[in-house]
Amino acid sequence: MTRFELVFRRKGHKDLSEYRFNDDEPELVGRAIVDVETQVIRGVEWLLRRDDAGDNVARFICTLVAAPAGS
Repeated sequence: MTRFELVFRRKGHKDLSEYRFNDDEPELVGRAIVDVETQVIRGVEWLLRRDDAGDNVARFICTLVAAPAGS
C-alpha cells in the first residue's frame, strides 16, 4: 500500500495536509498523479507539484488555480 500526502496551499490561509492511500502509485480518481499538472479535488482546481521531503512519503503541494464561485 502506498501512502502519499496532499498539502493544500491558499494565499492567506494555513496549509492543510491530507494523507491518502493507494495500492500502487499515488493517484486521484483512478488517474496517476503527474508532477506539475492540474486536478479537480472536491470541485476545486489545483496545480499539483511533487515535493518529497526525503521521508519516503510522496508529497504533492497543491496550489489553487481558480477560486470557486462564492469564496
